[in-house]
Amino acid sequence: MAGNGSVDLPQSGKTGTREEPRGLFGEFQSLLGSVTRYFQALGALAGEESKEALALGLRLGLALIAALFFAGFGFVLLVITVAFFAANVLGVSWLWILGGFTALHLLLALVCANQVRKHFQTPIFEVTRREISNDLETLRKTPKP
Repeated sequence: MAGNGSVDLPQSGKTGTREEPRGLFGEFQSLLGSVTRYFQALGALAGEESKEALALGLRLGLALIAALFFAGFGFVLLVITVAFFAANVLGVSWLWILGGFTALHLLLALVCANQVRKHFQTPIFEVTRREISNDLETLRKTPKP
């Protein structure tokens, strides 16, 4: 350490600014070291980014679960409120109205399930499948040299 509080830098044994040639093996070793350091830095950055993405994904997932819970709970309360209101206006028992709402929801669920079943029965990528079949057929028909 110098007398004025600054740190002395170690002096290199070289006096000039030019490096001596290291040869092909030395250059290859330097390149390999640089590439290795680059990929290590890239891996460290990817690790940090993945930790942040995981934390954000967990927070968003929990918020989505809470939103779905509260939306479902609110929907149930809305149906009950409408049932009591309709029972009051129509003069019918609220149990019959809730039974009607239940039947309506089950019917809508069956319609949606039927649509999903139809969707999964239709083949996907039909055009691509047909094109690949045509290509294979053409390859089979071409004479071999």
